[in-house]
Amino acid sequence: MSDTIHASAILLPLGGVLLLGASASGKSSLVAQLMTQCGGQLIADDRVCLTVQAGVLHAAAPPELAGQLELRGLGVLCMPYVETAALSLVVNLVPRENVPRVAAEAFFKHQGCALPQLDLHAHDLATPQVVLQALTHLPQHGFSAGGVYGATETDINDGNDAAS
Repeated sequence: MSDTIHASAILLPLGGVLLLGASASGKSSLVAQLMTQCGGQLIADDRVCLTVQAGVLHAAAPPELAGQLELRGLGVLCMPYVETAALSLVVNLVPRENVPRVAAEAFFKHQGCALPQLDLHAHDLATPQVVLQALTHLPQHGFSAGGVYGATETDINDGNDAAS
């Protein structure tokens, strides 16, 4: 079963990202930034078809919009695209004042699948890097209650001991 939602989707080297948000929230702009800065590939813009394959949520473009990215102020660009990709993260685009300092544990649930979800502002300079870091940590390790991600002091000491 396929459901079509108002969203955009991009495949990054670490996984697929579904971008949610109101009209004009910056979904297409963030896709363009992620393509340019992070080696992303377009999956879909404006509307995304969601399906579950082997228990994993996948994104694809509706056929009539495949390979099209609309950039406000310019128009529609036709470009190569990924036909379908597994999703690992959901980013809900919100006004800047609604972005939390530390991510609360939140999940996008669809057809029995649950993906980690962040609230971010599309036009913040750091947003592409936050997306990359979230893909590095959240799908594998989940949310950190204290908002600290990465190596712990024990991990660092263990690494130093191994090098001795």
